[in-house]
Amino acid sequence: MGLRWLGILSSFFTPGRPAQSPESSMVPFEVAALGAPNFGRGQLPAQGSGVTADEIVTVLTQVLIDDPFDANRAGAFELLTSWPLVRAEDGGAAQQWASQLLGRALHLIGSTRAGESESGALIIRWLFRKFVVLQGVRLGIDSDDEQVDAANMDVPCDVLFARGLLARISRCRMAAESNLLDAAQHSPLHGLLTAVQYVVAEIDFASSEVQAHAGLWREWLAALAQESIDVTRVVLSVLTSASPEGNIPASYREMEDTIDGIIRAAGAIEISDAASDISSDDEGGAGNEPAGPRQQVILSYCWRAVKEVSGVLAVVATCPPGSDQSDESQSALIDSELVSRIGGLLHTLLTSIRHRGAFSAVHPAFARVCGRMFSSADVELNRRVSEWLDQCVDIATICRVSVTRRSAGWPLCLLATLTCDKLATQALLPRAMDKLFALASDLQTDSEADKAVASDSEAASNTDDTTDLPQVHAINMMRTLLEDHTLASDIVPYVEHAFVVALTGLRSRRWAIRNVCSLLFAALARRVFGNSRGREETKYDGITGRELFTRFPGLHPFLTRQLEDAVDRLAEIDMVQDPVEITDDEGQGEQTTATPPLVDPASAVLRTGARFIHPALYPCLILLARLQPTLADATVTREDSAVNADAEAGVVAEAPHAESATSAVAPPMNLDREPLTRVNERNSTVHVTSASTMLSMYSFTELVELCVDSPVFKTREMAARAFAPLVPSERAASVVTSLLKGVYDVGATIAANSCHGTLCQVHELLRVHWRHDCDAGMRRAFVMHVFPALTALWPILVQAVDKGVTEDKAGEHFDVTDVVRHRYLVLVNEFAARGEAWLLPGLGDLGLARTTRVLLTRFRLTMLYGTLHPVLTGSHVLTQPNGAQVAGAYGTVEELVRLFLACVDDDALAVVRDDGSVQLRIGSDVVDEHGSRMAADDDVSSEVLYNPWSVLGSVLANNSFYEAKLLVLEWMLEHASHERMHIFERIGIDSLLPRLIADTQIASDDCGDLMLQPSRDPRVRAAAIRLLAQLCTRLEIDARTLPVRDMVTYWDAIAGQLSGSVFCPLPVATALVELQAALVHLLLQYPESGDSAAISDVNQRTFAWAQQIYEWTDPERAAPYRLAVSHALVTYSAIKRYIEAGRTSPRQRPSAPVDAPSEEIMRLCYWRLLQDDDEEIREYMARSISRRLGRELSCDQACEKLVLDFRPSSNSGYPHTYVRNRLRYIYGVDGSVKQAVSDAISPGCALFAHENPNIYIDEPRNVQLAYHSLVTIADIYAGTEDSVRELTLEAARCVEALGEARGVLVESRKLMLENGVVLNGVLGVTSVSALFSLLQSWILGARLTVFAATRVGDCSHLVDRVIEVAKSWVESEELQPLHPWIARAMRQLGETAVRAKEASSMDYDEAVSDLFLLTCVE
Repeated sequence: MGLRWLGILSSFFTPGRPAQSPESSMVPFEVAALGAPNFGRGQLPAQGSGVTADEIVTVLTQVLIDDPFDANRAGAFELLTSWPLVRAEDGGAAQQWASQLLGRALHLIGSTRAGESESGALIIRWLFRKFVVLQGVRLGIDSDDEQVDAANMDVPCDVLFARGLLARISRCRMAAESNLLDAAQHSPLHGLLTAVQYVVAEIDFASSEVQAHAGLWREWLAALAQESIDVTRVVLSVLTSASPEGNIPASYREMEDTIDGIIRAAGAIEISDAASDISSDDEGGAGNEPAGPRQQVILSYCWRAVKEVSGVLAVVATCPPGSDQSDESQSALIDSELVSRIGGLLHTLLTSIRHRGAFSAVHPAFARVCGRMFSSADVELNRRVSEWLDQCVDIATICRVSVTRRSAGWPLCLLATLTCDKLATQALLPRAMDKLFALASDLQTDSEADKAVASDSEAASNTDDTTDLPQVHAINMMRTLLEDHTLASDIVPYVEHAFVVALTGLRSRRWAIRNVCSLLFAALARRVFGNSRGREETKYDGITGRELFTRFPGLHPFLTRQLEDAVDRLAEIDMVQDPVEITDDEGQGEQTTATPPLVDPASAVLRTGARFIHPALYPCLILLARLQPTLADATVTREDSAVNADAEAGVVAEAPHAESATSAVAPPMNLDREPLTRVNERNSTVHVTSASTMLSMYSFTELVELCVDSPVFKTREMAARAFAPLVPSERAASVVTSLLKGVYDVGATIAANSCHGTLCQVHELLRVHWRHDCDAGMRRAFVMHVFPALTALWPILVQAVDKGVTEDKAGEHFDVTDVVRHRYLVLVNEFAARGEAWLLPGLGDLGLARTTRVLLTRFRLTMLYGTLHPVLTGSHVLTQPNGAQVAGAYGTVEELVRLFLACVDDDALAVVRDDGSVQLRIGSDVVDEHGSRMAADDDVSSEVLYNPWSVLGSVLANNSFYEAKLLVLEWMLEHASHERMHIFERIGIDSLLPRLIADTQIASDDCGDLMLQPSRDPRVRAAAIRLLAQLCTRLEIDARTLPVRDMVTYWDAIAGQLSGSVFCPLPVATALVELQAALVHLLLQYPESGDSAAISDVNQRTFAWAQQIYEWTDPERAAPYRLAVSHALVTYSAIKRYIEAGRTSPRQRPSAPVDAPSEEIMRLCYWRLLQDDDEEIREYMARSISRRLGRELSCDQACEKLVLDFRPSSNSGYPHTYVRNRLRYIYGVDGSVKQAVSDAISPGCALFAHENPNIYIDEPRNVQLAYHSLVTIADIYAGTEDSVRELTLEAARCVEALGEARGVLVESRKLMLENGVVLNGVLGVTSVSALFSLLQSWILGARLTVFAATRVGDCSHLVDRVIEVAKSWVESEELQPLHPWIARAMRQLGETAVRAKEASSMDYDEAVSDLFLLTCVE
């Protein structure tokens, strides 16, 4: 709710509004019917609003203090900043109020929690701006210094305020010097440092008031800078160790030893107890924040301090005018030496800290200071920025940095110097990239592949694992520069060279270099192509090969050479594969007796052939795969070839440095043969490459095709993905047809790897060039050429599926055959089985559309009758293979079933004529087997409607291929959810129901005439149960047609699974709840008419089910449970509406009505789920209510509508269950009131306190909704005194709770002060969030008591009690000041009770008139 009313108030201060520049500062508040606050007790409410400006300001400050959301705090601060204040007199009410608020802020900035310290800093900022700077109020911020004595009267109030903050920082720093652990727990620095940043940012150093006291401000700024430097000296030793995050390897003990020494010095515990004594820290002591694990407490203190110190130093160096800035009208407040010192310190922090969070926080401050120094008129400051850049690059050759930090803060240091100013980027970036490429030149690669594996272990043993190589630092810096968005255009000329480094480094002997080069390649791919998206979201990225190699021409020959090397390595596999196989098979007998099993890693690599995979092969294929195909390929001419030869020889042409990045690029380089050229030489030359050679993809196409038949599965897939964009769109159809024809011509003699690779190529070509808004020409090419070629392979690849899946007669060839068959079936299912979905939309050629439908229908019917039916009903295909799992077998069966379901979904009919010929009836057209249109002849023909149950039943009865079983159930579920029930008429519902019911039982259950066992996979069971629930919503199924022996027994068996007596998997449990919702009307049909005992038993079961689903809506429950209840409620409501509308079948037995308590509980479930933390759940519930009402409602509106429309008839039974639930909600206390109030005001809490799992729920509005509904019920049942008396007595508990809470607060005054609760602070103790919520609920409960008591003759004494309690709260001096809402509500409660007592009644409209949080949906 905070965002809602803060947004309303903010509208009065929106820039650009007509009232933004008023004649008087009071105009915006007159528009809002509010005045400026005077912080006096006699201010009158604004006209018509009932709210005073005092209350608004104090409430805004309370939001700033207590609200956990940053957006709310920012909105409150913006409003407070814009709010006009009356002139504060010394010693007046405004100054006293501001002093109290300052005390609360100082208490908050001393908190170890980030949110509280930020709130305190924002309050200090607001007080400094509104009271100290604008009004000159002298606020004493330092309790140890008498700042208002005569000696300080001449000091300006803003300087005095700033000195107080500095004094507090100094004391906290000295505490840290003496005992860092104690300071981390009780004197944190980050809140004070944040506040002083805000104060410096609020000072206008160019104003005459500040310039008049330039000496004082100069002294204070110097002291603040020195104090910040001293703070860094205290905490730096913790953050510069090798592993500051606490993950300390055995070889890194610096961090642990440092913190253990600090803990010893603190004298808190022995080191041996440091790790075990954590539970006592979590409890916390009286008046102390919980300590937590001591090492983490110290580490958090240190990195937060460094983060805020960096911000302080940045504002000190950049905000005040300096001596190096030529402005005679202003006095310099800092000198250039101090600016240089600050920059040097930030540089030290950035390059020495090993905590990622800390040096990431230092980076923006250092960049800000570098910008200040680079733009300075002082030559020395300019030179230091350049020196830092050189240090960043040069230090990489000598520094010893932990390998776990990825060069730590050095890349960010370089980035800060290069991005601090646009001129700095232009001047320093070429020099920096020159040095980085020079450092990365030696990537330690071997020309011979055989040396790589053998030397890796030797290199690892001779390398210190605690340091990084210079090349690693250089590449890390390069990657950071490439990922920064501020260098987007400036870094483009170096992308080509970086690609060369990344791909070449993958062949390095050093693992560290290979690792960092892979990260560099990923950064380059994101820079060039953008973030990778899902393959199905788009067919390709937005850059073509022509664009890529025009912008980076050197990449074309370099990638070509890399792929050539990769192909040569793949060719070596065939040379070693046969000898290895001979050794394994024929020489097995000799080697088993003389040689132990091979465990050497190098030998294992040699045997698998993986060593022959070029390290840069996959990156090159990934790069090519992300290209967009061009419409046409370039043609290589003889002249182009000659020019290309000159270019390869090294012909270069001059180009200016200022030329665009598309032309001024690095020449291609071979790092194996020549060193990297200097950047200035690269930027001044451009490689002259033939346009056609540069743009042609033919060289890549030939090399990628050679990788397609690799024995490595992943290589074939990646090569296919890279092949597709290389083919121009105009040649895609001919290429696909040629590939398929090649497989057809070779037939069964084709190698399995080659066949699989070819099918992968076809798959990727179709995915890239079709299916995504392709034009009519591409669709025609698919129908006329690709589709016939694709279906022609069916006899070759699928004809022996019943043997290939289950029998291992061909050895290795068998396994690969199923992989090939699976890939082919995937192709058919994706592009042909349901081809109308992508071929026909938007197709204007009616002839082509008719031809497409005929071809696809003929194919489906041919496959259905000719192959799929005999294969899937055979005894071999659906039998689990014996022994080891067969690669591709499970996928093959799944794809066969998927194709079968597509064929069943075809609505075309086969018409058999008397002469034996067959016609196809496709819609209104009749065609023969050749596709020619014919006239329909119904008299001499018969329609053949295929019954799929023989196949579906076989699949559902099989437990080996659960994927296929799940596919069938989901297909049926989709038909049922879209009310396409004709498929179940074809199947026969009587055959399906027993199998579905079997999955609702556990193995020991004995229900149903057929003893069918449930599925073993829980996902299959869940799908079957949901399908049964969908079918039961069709009211043609009743308790007599459902094949169970006894409906009540069946219901009890389901309830037993959910009760926890037996294990029930989560998917099954959630599906069973949905099934119960569909079975309620069948359960209510079970009792015979007039059998009250049976009806009572059924009502007990429905009530137990309603209670269970209400428990499942608890926010503490996992989301799948709550989602299942939402579906169950919508299902139950739909069935109920059908029954109430009289749409049941006449043959069905009438249902008994659902008992009222169950209905009431289900209404409460709706209420909970409409406010669920999961957006999907609450939106689903809101849509269901919107459909029922015929209007669009938001979640909040639907929730209110649900409550406000609940008006039971006075003739119906009193809703006891609903009333008791809502009264418990308003009362809000499970135990004693005294304990609840004590817990609410206690400042102590566990380190990991339990948080509310639902942050979306709006408790204040819910309390008002509950109150509104109870007032409505009390008004409806006013004539039933017994029921209203019960409500009144229950509501009177809230009145007693108010009285007891007041007593607890008064008696606990001393204890609360000791615990740090401010009774006389901004809004008093009633502003504590937890206590405020309780009081708000109890006040509404007391109002309900007054309303209900006036409708019962013998409850007038409760009204007197309400008057007494309200008066005691308003007149209690010990509790002043009360929160504005609490004070107003207490006064209104007393006044309402007095009027009700005098009139002996309370009007309904008066009782619900001021529920301001409701939207009042009509």
